[in-house]
Amino acid sequence: MFSNVETFRDLLESESVQNILILPHNMPDGDTLGSAIGMYHLLTHYNKKGYIVLNDDIPSNLLFLFGQDVRCHTISEVDTIEFDLCVAVDCGETKLFEDRLPLFKRAKHRVNIDHHKTNTNYADLNIIEPAASSTGEMVCMIYNALEIPYNTRSAEALYAAIVTDTGSFRYSNTRPITFEICKKLLETSFDFNRLNVEIYQNKSYEKVLLLNKVFETLHLHIEGKCAVIKLTHEMIETLGLSEYDTDGIVEFVRDIKGIEVVVFIRFIGGNAHKISMRSKYDFDVSAIAQFFKGGGHTKAAGFKSELALDEIERQVVESIRDALENQR
Repeated sequence: MFSNVETFRDLLESESVQNILILPHNMPDGDTLGSAIGMYHLLTHYNKKGYIVLNDDIPSNLLFLFGQDVRCHTISEVDTIEFDLCVAVDCGETKLFEDRLPLFKRAKHRVNIDHHKTNTNYADLNIIEPAASSTGEMVCMIYNALEIPYNTRSAEALYAAIVTDTGSFRYSNTRPITFEICKKLLETSFDFNRLNVEIYQNKSYEKVLLLNKVFETLHLHIEGKCAVIKLTHEMIETLGLSEYDTDGIVEFVRDIKGIEVVVFIRFIGGNAHKISMRSKYDFDVSAIAQFFKGGGHTKAAGFKSELALDEIERQVVESIRDALENQR
């Protein structure tokens, strides 16, 4: 168990700590949202008031995790609250919540719980475990260390965090303790079938159209070892999408035989694109991401860029080519 969990417990038990800010990262995924909800329920054990703050769209397949008991607040809703503690979950660096950075800095105490090996240790208390399958797994380990029972809502959210970040236990970040933790979560008897239907079996017609458009852009490089796919501003406008869900697209391409690295270049507004990378074997995409001022895991990493789309593709492919050649 993490050596500084006792310090975290001391903060939660302090009478001076009452209002607690919980920060998921921008462009949220299952791990950051599930971890945030799990943390929210953990705080209630100490009779604290938690506020999950996120000014971003929640993916449609994860909306079911929220309800009357827990919801996301906007910045304006909490701007007058004095936060005694802030807990950032699944955020390797502060730019992943830069829109809420003033709230983070304003909190009296700051905690960073994360499993990215590129984490910058930006908080007063940093609980980092790169070997963990997910931040959700880490939150579960904190529950267990503090002997806090799960309820069905916290168990559901934390299971969603783990199952999505491990690719349904297919990724190499899955380890024996991952299954031990999930066994405990399942023992709460949350609605397992509902969770799987919501996450994996409720794709909208618009998402299927989007998938088709993105797959049409598939371009192979480096003798078929590297695949690049794109979601451009023009494609979004053509489909008339105000909101769009790209979860799982890059992993689908990675599963194609012969491809070792996938690069997904996605328009996110203004002149900016988000670049997500996945690898299949031992190739470290986090090293590529760090070169472009991003971060992540060995097999899943990314960064943002305001370069022209074709220039992004050229530079990233060139960096991957050099790295693959150095591996030989």
